[in-house]
Amino acid sequence: MLTTGLILHLRFEGRSEELNLDALNLSRDSSDEQIKQAVATHFDRPARNFENYVVVRNHEAIIVRPEAIYG
Repeated sequence: MLTTGLILHLRFEGRSEELNLDALNLSRDSSDEQIKQAVATHFDRPARNFENYVVVRNHEAIIVRPEAIYG
């Protein structure tokens, strides 16, 4: 799965991280669940920690962040 260096931006535990999709064995076409599982594995956390995270895709990166709650 070559992604030509596509980056995953992650907001987790109060900090921002940038991870290369290749290093996570992911591609632009990976499902939200595959992405969340790979992030959980990378940080040695249970996948349930990322259940309420949102995966946003744009032409430059994939962004994984906590769900925004307004109001």
